[in-house]
Amino acid sequence: MNREIIKLVKLAALCIALCVAIAVVVALLLRTPLLAGQKAYLYRLLIFDAIACVVLLVIAVPVTVSRGSLFGLELSSIVMCVGLSTLFMALFLSLGPMTIERSYTIYSLAEMRDSSKEVYSAEEIKDQFINGFVEEANESQKRIDEQVSIGNLEKVDGGYKITEKGKRLIDLMRLVESIFPVPDETCIYPNGH
Repeated sequence: MNREIIKLVKLAALCIALCVAIAVVVALLLRTPLLAGQKAYLYRLLIFDAIACVVLLVIAVPVTVSRGSLFGLELSSIVMCVGLSTLFMALFLSLGPMTIERSYTIYSLAEMRDSSKEVYSAEEIKDQFINGFVEEANESQKRIDEQVSIGNLEKVDGGYKITEKGKRLIDLMRLVESIFPVPDETCIYPNGH
C-alpha cells in the first residue's frame, strides 16, 4: 500500500513539474517570431503546447528507456504524465491567456483600473466598449482577420463571405448549444430560430 501511495505522489509531482515545464516552453515560444503570422492566438497557444509535449517526449523517452525507469517510474507512466500535463495545459491556456486576449470584460476592468475616475455609469461603460474595445483596439478587424486566417471567412470583392468550413462550424456550435444551452441564444441564433 505504501508503494502505491509513493508512486501516486511521484506521478503527481511529475505532472506538476511537467506543467511548469510546458508553461515555460510556451512562454518562451510566444516571445519568438515562430508562428507570429498565425492570427488565431488560441491556435498559436495550442501549437506551442503540442511542441512542448513533443520536446518533453523526445527527452523523456530515450532517458527512461536507457535507464529502465525515471524517478522510479516506468516508461508508460512517464508518457501518461506528459500526455495528461499537455491536456491540462491546453485547458489552462484556453481559459487563462486566451481569455485575456479576447475578453471585453478584461479590457473594461483594465480601463477602469487605470483611470483616475472611480464611478462609471452604464452608458459610459457601453461607450467604453464601442469606442475603446471595438474601434480603438480594432477588435472587430482582428476577429475578421483571424477568421480569414483559419478559413471560416473568405475575402472577396467588396468584403467577406462565410466559407463552407465556417458554415460547418456554426452547425457544430448549434449542435453543442442544443446539448449545453446558453442563457442568451442571440449569440448562436442572431436572427431568432
